[in-house]
Amino acid sequence: MKNFVESSDGYDSEFTGSIMLTDLLPQLRIQRDERLQALYHLAVELSALRSLESVLNTALRHCLDLTGSQFGFVGLNTADNRAMDVVAIQGFHPSEHFYQHNHLIPLRPNIFARVVLENRPVRSLDAATDPQRVGQPHGHPRVGAFLGVPLRIRDVPMGMIGLANRPSPYDDEHEQLLMTYAAQVAIVIRNAQLYEQLTAANEALERKVANRTQELEEAKEALAQKAVQLQQLLTETVAVQERERQRISQDMHDGTNQLLIGAMLELKSARERLTTGNLAGADTSLKTVQDILRRVESETKRIIYDLRPPTLDALGLAPAIRRYAERFQQYTGLPCAVQILGEPTRLPAKVEISLYRLMQEALQNVSAHAQANRAEVIITFAPHLLKLVIMDDGRGFDLAAARQNPQGSFGLLSMQERAESLGGRLMIQTQKGQGTQVELVVPIQTNS
Repeated sequence: MKNFVESSDGYDSEFTGSIMLTDLLPQLRIQRDERLQALYHLAVELSALRSLESVLNTALRHCLDLTGSQFGFVGLNTADNRAMDVVAIQGFHPSEHFYQHNHLIPLRPNIFARVVLENRPVRSLDAATDPQRVGQPHGHPRVGAFLGVPLRIRDVPMGMIGLANRPSPYDDEHEQLLMTYAAQVAIVIRNAQLYEQLTAANEALERKVANRTQELEEAKEALAQKAVQLQQLLTETVAVQERERQRISQDMHDGTNQLLIGAMLELKSARERLTTGNLAGADTSLKTVQDILRRVESETKRIIYDLRPPTLDALGLAPAIRRYAERFQQYTGLPCAVQILGEPTRLPAKVEISLYRLMQEALQNVSAHAQANRAEVIITFAPHLLKLVIMDDGRGFDLAAARQNPQGSFGLLSMQERAESLGGRLMIQTQKGQGTQVELVVPIQTNS
């Protein structure tokens, strides 16, 4: 009877345990379904986010809620994989100074970095006393219970989620739940990073397109303005040529032509004197004719020199400029010094005549407008470049205003066009009351 009773008691105990387990199974299934449902809704909420900051903060908040943790952070590996950058923190509000000095966690063996280094979850009952702890920065809250899980992309850790200070220790269920959620979070973080990179690339491209469009518009406007200036310069050049032809014609009429008429009259007088036997008178008339013809020769040479200086073709740029400075001083009364620096050398004819004309135009401007006491021309011959400087001590002028005046800027425009045609750079320095300096630097290839 005793054996039967003992057997009956054992049977009753096993039966009761079986009933209790049967009652718990539906409850466990409900809890599992609720957690899966919660994870699903959390994943849906995350996937709708585009900002990386929003993804990080939302994901971390979910992790704290799922595990009942008081503190948490998300760390992402730096580009060189030597540290983790703490990109999100909740449960602790660090100062700007604290964050700047402590947001990087070196990836070396410690309780936090092991999560990434070993690519596995790490738990601790109390991080403050854990053998793997390496201390914590001053001002950081105490870390007790700790759970860290890796964020992985294709099984490669890209960072971690760290949770701490749960009232009771983290268990296997928390670890599994957090690992499941971290797998989704890693994908969303990566997508947010790619989205931000794509957005930044698109913005950079749009800025480049906008800048390029603006540059093209400015270039188009500059080209149109250049075309107008060139048309004005062409019109002015034609007018200058006509004025120059008129001046040469007037000079020949008033000078050479009158001298030739005088010579013809003296020849007629000499012939009449010879007819009457007045040899002395005829000799006087012939000497007068000789003097007149010498003056004709001199006048003709002057006209030819104005059209194209023979010295330039025969001897080169430096002697031609010296000769022009002498004539300039002779006709204007304005002292004009010339300095030749370096070893003078012959240049291509196009270069020499362009440099000569620019010098000529600059000195003519000095004579006409500068009210100067002296002028100076400096030519520097250097390997592969030549520098031409024309300066005066005159009254100077407002360069910006002169360039904006269509009627008064043709001389400046002409010099600029000459400089550009030579592949050179023209610089004009002037201020009212401080004189003017015109400087031209051009690359050169010497004639061998």
